[in-house]
Amino acid sequence: MIESIIEALRGSPPWMYLLALSFLPLVGIPLSALWLITGAAFGPRDGFLLIMGGMVVNFALAYLIANRWLRGPLTRLFEKRGIKIPEAKPAEFVKLTIAIRIFPGLPNVMQSYLLGLANVPFRIYYPLSFPPQIAIAVGFVMFGNSLANMEGGGLIMAALIIVAAGLLMSIIRKRRAAAGDLDQITS
Repeated sequence: MIESIIEALRGSPPWMYLLALSFLPLVGIPLSALWLITGAAFGPRDGFLLIMGGMVVNFALAYLIANRWLRGPLTRLFEKRGIKIPEAKPAEFVKLTIAIRIFPGLPNVMQSYLLGLANVPFRIYYPLSFPPQIAIAVGFVMFGNSLANMEGGGLIMAALIIVAAGLLMSIIRKRRAAAGDLDQITS
């Protein structure tokens, strides 16, 4: 069954899959699953290019939705209940963006929406959103491709990339905890 799904994806126009990568995460479809399928259906090079295109669109749309369309109504809703939505201070924009993007287990869509709701400027949010996601996406694309082609060496390499990206994010979090903030990392 999985093979027939992969073959159907390979036969579909890449632009359709690009749209899926751009829009499905906005409603909570896990990126990791999409990345695995992309690697399996399109291979590492084309899969990674599709994922990058999806990230470009998805990150921009998620910010627009959170910051322009949800922030006002949510602010009014919470204010009626006596709750104020926290807004990041300018000195915290970079630190907050990096901290949220490397936070383990928090879905990408929640990361994007939280940063948009916190009113982190787009000029900071957008470029800082890519590096952590790219590091993990490479591993998932390679893993999906290796699974589809039953390549043991590729599976090991992909797993190592995913583990290395996770370890790097863990080291950054530990440094942040030890220093009390992210000043050492961002300067």
